[in-house]
Amino acid sequence: MDCPKCGYRISEPSLSSCARCGIVFSKFGRRRPAMAPGRGTGARASPRRSTISSLFNVALLSTALSAAGLVVLRSRQAPPKSTEPPASEPAQDGNGLSDGVPVSPDPTPQAETMIISRDSLPSVSLGPGPVREAESHPVPNLPPLTERSVSPSLLDLAIRVAGDHPDSERVRAYVVQAHLLLSSAEVRSRRFHEALRYLDGAEAWGASPADIATYRAVVYGHQERWEMAERWARAALAYGSEESAEMHHLIGKAHYFREELDKAVEAFEKALAIGEDPRHRASLEAALRDARNASSFDQKRLSHFIVSYEGETMEDTGRLVLDTMERSYASLVSQLGFEPSQPVVVVLYSRRSYTDMGGPHWSAGYFDGKIRIPVQGLSSLDGPIRSTLHHELAHAFIHVRAGTNAPRWLHEGLAQYVEGTDGERLGPMLAKQINDGKTFESCLVTTRCDVRLFYPASSSIVDYLIRLRGMGGVRDLLKHLGEGADIDSALRRLTGKDQYELIREWQHFVKRRHS
Repeated sequence: MDCPKCGYRISEPSLSSCARCGIVFSKFGRRRPAMAPGRGTGARASPRRSTISSLFNVALLSTALSAAGLVVLRSRQAPPKSTEPPASEPAQDGNGLSDGVPVSPDPTPQAETMIISRDSLPSVSLGPGPVREAESHPVPNLPPLTERSVSPSLLDLAIRVAGDHPDSERVRAYVVQAHLLLSSAEVRSRRFHEALRYLDGAEAWGASPADIATYRAVVYGHQERWEMAERWARAALAYGSEESAEMHHLIGKAHYFREELDKAVEAFEKALAIGEDPRHRASLEAALRDARNASSFDQKRLSHFIVSYEGETMEDTGRLVLDTMERSYASLVSQLGFEPSQPVVVVLYSRRSYTDMGGPHWSAGYFDGKIRIPVQGLSSLDGPIRSTLHHELAHAFIHVRAGTNAPRWLHEGLAQYVEGTDGERLGPMLAKQINDGKTFESCLVTTRCDVRLFYPASSSIVDYLIRLRGMGGVRDLLKHLGEGADIDSALRRLTGKDQYELIREWQHFVKRRHS
């Protein structure tokens, strides 16, 4: 029996509803079995012709058996099923990701727990559960499917087998599972564009809408594209996602970065009501801390900014800051070639409140998805303060465009460039460091070095990149990163080199030019 809505093949007549889409099908008649994507449906033989063909085949088989004996018959039969018990679920590896249950030759596959988030562990239903198939031809055994064994070539093999055996739900579930495992691997490698491409493939092969929405929400959450993450998280909840706690958490993050703190607290509390999670708890505490401060804050919502500041005593200062940031906003739109689709959140603090919120006492501001700046006591904005505002707003622009794929050296170097820092004048100091044996690969990529070297090196290498490809090239780089490319792929597309090769080339340039 086949589901009249989605075409899913049901081999157990005792079932009264479709295991894939949930429709009650006992009231409906049969329909033609579903085909695998990409396969057409041929013309069906007439009953009379089918009967004649069947009789001819029986006679031919009888003759062959008489002539060749039982050895031929045994060679045509499917290989005997293994009597060994199914492999037990392996222990988790160091990053907390389960290898899952291998897909065995037995036609009763089990669903596997799929993980694509760094910390959350969204489990995904990969199929309709145990299914007994009446297959006209034996389905070839596919290798056990785990996070370590999956590969694009294995997926291609599974798709070919599924094309040859369109009625096999086991193979279809295997193809879906392979797509989702590959998507998980791409997320861990921060290749979000490829992760979404594999999700498209999983959807085409019949992954459940709840799983697809859940995975997409998590991918966009990794990119900190909160508007898209919220949209897919709400869809996942509507479909009945098993990962409802993580979906509420993503919705809360979207509210938090829109400065809708009451709604953020509500969403985080819903997530924690489902189950305790240290990430969700930390998000709730941050939202509550912001909300306590916001109780004494005034807020202005403008076309480009959502600005919060501490009451009337800072209103004049807040107006000065806003005027400056509006001019910076127009300048950055011109320099970077795009405009954020959502208002940028700016929070203005007294120095004490700024430190209480985690701002380093030596800093003039920082960006963590919101621009946070201590400004109390300022009666005017001098050059350094204006530069700080422009610098932090540049971080917001870069974050909006490139998501979390922009490395720190690109963030800081580009923010310094648009702020007006001259990377050329830093050359002699950097050349001396290089001549003394200093290499900047680890410093720039990991940021584990003295900030007195990291910031000048970041500024200089971005200045060098602009020399090579111009500001238009940097715009393209940010665009590729925002589309999900990792930094090495985006740089190869722009310069033909990954970031390590670019850093070595830049070091050679600095040494030759300034030594």
